[in-house]
Amino acid sequence: MDSPGGADLSELHVALDRLRRQLCHCGMKGECLGCKGIEMVRQQAQAVIAAASQPILIQVAQEAAMKDMAAQFEGMAERLMNDPEIRRAAELMQEQVMSDPETRRLLEELMKRMGGPEPEDGEQSEHGERGER
Repeated sequence: MDSPGGADLSELHVALDRLRRQLCHCGMKGECLGCKGIEMVRQQAQAVIAAASQPILIQVAQEAAMKDMAAQFEGMAERLMNDPEIRRAAELMQEQVMSDPETRRLLEELMKRMGGPEPEDGEQSEHGERGER
């Protein structure tokens, strides 16, 4: 399955679908935190790939829109994390995401391409190296 930018995201979609089945608590209706979180990750990945494949002038405009979306996402996440039940569900979801080696590798690759942070202390990269902070 190609993204609008022409990059093949089929492996990422397969991994996200597999993870969604593991996290879902609503019978795949898209109503639980697991389903919504996975779909948010899917949309963000597609937006990043689409933006990265555009000419530079369009990238500048899309970068501003991505920063705005990131700020909105951070604000939403902050409000959600104030709820102890949602915070625990998010922690469990993160544990499950990072326990699947293929999903973890794909997310690390995506973060690397986006210029994201290196793995935190105690976490291993896809090559088995320990991250430093």
